[in-house]
Amino acid sequence: MSNDLRQMLDERDIINTVNAIGMLADRQNWSALSQIFADEVLLDYSSMGTPAEILKPAEIILRWKALLPGFQMTQHIITNHRVQIAGDEAECLSYVAATHHLPNPAGNDIWFVMGYYEHHLVRTITGWKVDRMKFNATLIEGNSELPKLAMEVVKEKL
Repeated sequence: MSNDLRQMLDERDIINTVNAIGMLADRQNWSALSQIFADEVLLDYSSMGTPAEILKPAEIILRWKALLPGFQMTQHIITNHRVQIAGDEAECLSYVAATHHLPNPAGNDIWFVMGYYEHHLVRTITGWKVDRMKFNATLIEGNSELPKLAMEVVKEKL
């Protein structure tokens, strides 16, 4: 296989891996989502007030399961990917717009977050895996209480 073709296939696989995170989280396909991550992931949402941590995929999934199912709907749109590959490592910068919907008595049912992701991936025998994921928020609008309400909804379902 030519280097150009290998590069194109790698870029496609990296973009599909990054996109799958949002799509699988929105669909709450936790099993498939856990396969996207390396054995340990530096997860950084510090731009939203959560300190960066090194977590196992199961720990990431547990956190997201405690939040995302509480919304009536979520949609993470990830686009405008810029991929740089160096051997068996890659960086992918992409934009994200995430809508979270949860009807509530206050009437402000939407929490909207925009920004960009910085993903670092490593090539494994089973494909590209994310080992670093940083979200950089550039705009947060709507009801900032919705995440808290969503977590309460999840707890009530248990």
